[in-house]
Amino acid sequence: MQGSSRVSLTELQEFLAGQYQDAAATDLSASGDTLLNLVPVLEKERSLRTTLADSSLSAEAKTGIVDKLLGEQSTLAVSTVKNVVSKRWSSDEDFVDAVEYAGDSLVLMAAEKDGHIGEVEEEIFRFGRAIDANADLQMALTNPASSADEKSGIVRSLLEGKTNQATSKLIGHSVESLRGRRVQDAVAGLSQLAAERRGQTIAEVRSAIELTDEQRDRLAAVLSKQVGRDVELNIIVDPAIIGGLQVLIDGELIDGSASSKLEQARRKLAG
Repeated sequence: MQGSSRVSLTELQEFLAGQYQDAAATDLSASGDTLLNLVPVLEKERSLRTTLADSSLSAEAKTGIVDKLLGEQSTLAVSTVKNVVSKRWSSDEDFVDAVEYAGDSLVLMAAEKDGHIGEVEEEIFRFGRAIDANADLQMALTNPASSADEKSGIVRSLLEGKTNQATSKLIGHSVESLRGRRVQDAVAGLSQLAAERRGQTIAEVRSAIELTDEQRDRLAAVLSKQVGRDVELNIIVDPAIIGGLQVLIDGELIDGSASSKLEQARRKLAG
């Protein structure tokens, strides 16, 4: 997100943080469900999302639409959507992303309140690694010929009864509503959001070989010192790296791979 959307997202984060103390875990979870169920409606109904994202329309008019849409839902769900529609978004796509962000956050807040946030964060992280390692699973979850129900069915078959309910809910919604994103990126975003609720950040590390426990611990310690908070590593074994490492953290790429250095040398020789 850029411009006004970035400012609005920060304000939304502050609003959500203010709801955590007083709301019960059940209300947080149910409200998160409501927002995540609203996302596919907004995707399908272009006129609805553009109207709700229209900064020239009065806040009163937009909150009136929200009341009609969600009048039977919890107070927290309604107030959260009203908070989103009251802000300025650079595009209707950013608006939909914000509704999804709020829904994901509320579900994670419920898991945190119930004492399961560590479990959920680990399960999302492991699912992300499974996708990275399985090209067939990537294709199954991104196949345009498959319906949202078919994709969520794959997630249920893999996770239901084996993970926390919040994990299955969040990942299931994510693969049903990719909106042009790679499934790896969508799940990585969830993983980062869950890690942030634990005061951590995720570093995606690409290496030609699997790192030893000692190497992982040393790298995590260096990165944690660099960013000022705990870092969890998502290690992806990629033979194309040849040697060294590529690290993506907080949107910054640290490229120390041999393949990158070889490419730099090739470019210099080519003039």
